[in-house]
Amino acid sequence: MVVPTLWQEPVVSISLGWVALAALLAVVLLISLAVLLTWRYWQRRASAASHAPSWLPDLLNSLPVAALVADPDGQVVVHNTEAARLLGLGGARELPLALRTLVQRVLASDVSETTEIPAPQDAQRRLRVTVTALGAASPAASPVKNALVLVSDPVELRQREMSYRRLIGTVSHELRTPLTAIMGHVDILGSCSVEEEALWRRSQRFIAGEVQRLARLVDDLLSLSRLETSPSQMRPVNVQAIAEEAISALWEAAERAQVTLLLQAPPGLPRVLADPDRLQQVFINLLDNAIKYSSGGATATIRLYDEGNVVRVEAADTGPGIATEDLPHIFEPMYRGSTAAIRASLGTGLGLTIVKTILEQHGATISVESALGEGTTFTFSLPCA
Repeated sequence: MVVPTLWQEPVVSISLGWVALAALLAVVLLISLAVLLTWRYWQRRASAASHAPSWLPDLLNSLPVAALVADPDGQVVVHNTEAARLLGLGGARELPLALRTLVQRVLASDVSETTEIPAPQDAQRRLRVTVTALGAASPAASPVKNALVLVSDPVELRQREMSYRRLIGTVSHELRTPLTAIMGHVDILGSCSVEEEALWRRSQRFIAGEVQRLARLVDDLLSLSRLETSPSQMRPVNVQAIAEEAISALWEAAERAQVTLLLQAPPGLPRVLADPDRLQQVFINLLDNAIKYSSGGATATIRLYDEGNVVRVEAADTGPGIATEDLPHIFEPMYRGSTAAIRASLGTGLGLTIVKTILEQHGATISVESALGEGTTFTFSLPCA
């Protein structure tokens, strides 16, 4: 009689190594699935929080103050150029800790707050910030709320107010002086006899010259006003081509003044992110200054340097130079130093103010090195596109 066996040898034998490998693969698969789901969750959250209408950057850039939109995590969704400058954002998307905490508190309470925080680049300075929650019309449509942040520098505001008052006073003087002279020569024209043709022609030339000077002043004031009210149209541009166009536009004026214009640039220069029309205005104003205030035989040179992330620009001349006491003030509206005062009738005193304003809109800072009798060099850098 045969007794059946209850346990039999397995048909297939699996080693312990294969079992461990299968378990490891299962764990890796589960971890990968968890990472994928987490990534998709945060991607959807970031998309909901950071999606900004295409018109929003232009709207923020049109505001006269630094402005940005931040999400609940304190990340910058969109900002204007002034906000990047005051907060030192650069390419960073995260707000400074003090401002990030304020944004989160406002979004939690739905109550706007205005306070002061230390400036990120200088703890001794204080920035005034106002944070307001931007709630969606329908929470179901957009569950993530963002915050509007307005930033201002009280010290800069006071300085701008003082500059504005000085500008009004200076413009009034600049307008009154030529108008008074024109009225005097109009009286001369009215009283001239037929025999006094030479006197009549001299008064006519004087009036024409003063009218041209007033027209230049008005044009520069309008240019400065447009810069303050209309946003820059940033796009990748060929900075070397823009410099060449500026040199071409001033070539005849330079020949008349016997000033040589030069451009030095390495091959393969990268494109920069800039407004082409306004950048060309920067080159024209800097070269025009060099032409007007230099004597015959001088040279004005635009030098371009590829420095990796930026293109450094130098506008140098071999003109009379600028006195040391004048250097801190040359970008102020209508300011003319001791050297420029000799030939004050050649300019309006707004050219360098326009240059500085344009470069500030590009997030760039312009510096100047000069000494009497040794020429002048202006330097600024533009980010590569």
